[in-house]
Amino acid sequence: MVWLAAGVGVLVVAALRGGLERITWKLLFTCIGLAVGAILMAIQNGALPKRSKMAVLGAVVIVISQVCFFLLVWSGWKQYSLLWRVWWISMVPSIFLTHILLLRSAALGHRGRVERVTVWCVLAAGVLLLLLGFRYDFFAPLHPVYIVVLAVPALGTVSGSMYVGFRWVLGRVGADQLSKRVLAGGMMMSHVLLLVLGFYIGRATAGSGETHPRAFVKGVPNQVRDRVEKDIYEGQSKIATWLGDTRLVSRPPFISPEQIRVVSERIEPGDIILERRNWYLSNPWLPGFWPHSAMYVGTADDLRKLGIADHPSVRKHFETFTKPDKYGHYYRVIEAVSEGVVLSTLEHSAHADYVAVLRPRVTVEGKARAITRAFEHLGKPYDFNFDFDDTGKLVCTQLVYLSYEGMLRFELKRIMGRRTLPANEIAIKYVNERGGVDRQLDFVLFLDVDPAAGGARFVDEGVFCHSVDRPRALVER
Repeated sequence: MVWLAAGVGVLVVAALRGGLERITWKLLFTCIGLAVGAILMAIQNGALPKRSKMAVLGAVVIVISQVCFFLLVWSGWKQYSLLWRVWWISMVPSIFLTHILLLRSAALGHRGRVERVTVWCVLAAGVLLLLLGFRYDFFAPLHPVYIVVLAVPALGTVSGSMYVGFRWVLGRVGADQLSKRVLAGGMMMSHVLLLVLGFYIGRATAGSGETHPRAFVKGVPNQVRDRVEKDIYEGQSKIATWLGDTRLVSRPPFISPEQIRVVSERIEPGDIILERRNWYLSNPWLPGFWPHSAMYVGTADDLRKLGIADHPSVRKHFETFTKPDKYGHYYRVIEAVSEGVVLSTLEHSAHADYVAVLRPRVTVEGKARAITRAFEHLGKPYDFNFDFDDTGKLVCTQLVYLSYEGMLRFELKRIMGRRTLPANEIAIKYVNERGGVDRQLDFVLFLDVDPAAGGARFVDEGVFCHSVDRPRALVER
């Protein structure tokens, strides 16, 4: 248990410091895997008769799970779904068998209704999770109905296990037999919690300017609510930034600088860029295969030809726009990333694993207007709430949406109570309108991954249309 806690602690510290690639994260996962395997083995050996068929079977399943886990950590076989399947199918029974054994041990001979329901919930949750390993497409997103069905036994498992666990503690030591040290510790913890709560409320209401007690008391709930919302947003932004910046596999992007030069010859001002980079922890949390979009605004000469170089929103950034970055590349792209809405070079933005370019079917004047709108949003912070009703902060697709507002029709999705537009929906819009006389987007190019060749290649629009159905998992497909 000490090794497990130490491994998790080091992993969290390294992740928060952005050092998963600087330190050997594989060693950390190895330590965690060994610790978890040792704990499962120790619990099963202590609860099952030695050398019994069940004990031997449990040990074999744990060993298989460990071997698959270490192959996923150390080998280059992560793209093979079979290895993930074997690991999942061996890991799930190991954990749930151990959970049932712990419940039996903590029940202290009780076989009441709560114990029976909890065991059945554990079995049901285990079966539902195990079945995921037998899906035709192992990496496909879960259907919402399946998640709801799984949540029912999962909730029963958690609540029932907590009940059995608390009763086990009170059964070992009666509530009236707790030592003075335990009682003193509980008193100290309650005082600490009250102190923290008081400090939090005080910080939230400090500087409110209210002197009348009644007015001050009435304002406290709103001030505390605003403080809580602000702190939640700050925590959410830090987690989202870490997920978006953390990559489990360190390797160069599949798209080469030579291919980006070809892209620069085919792309035009106003085009919409879709991008994906594999192995980032944020990918599984974003809807669909395409997690990011950007807007190509062209060169300085392109802006002059469009007659917008002297537009106020463009002129404010024109000096920076015409200077190369530290690598000698010029800014051509506007995109919203975790740092906010920024200028980017095509060499940086398109240096990904997958890139697709779509061209809006609007007039030259319309594209010029869209580009000036994109410049107007430069400098705005990133919106970690992904809320399109808030235009003071933007996400990547919101930049495209607002730039072409009134010219392109995008169907916003309501996700977790907020109106938003996943980047994958832009690709789906093209697929749904493909070939129609009233289509609003044209296909320009698609650089797809060829894992066998270890690089990317240009493919046709048919392949691009199928990309919207690809899983958002971490593996290469």
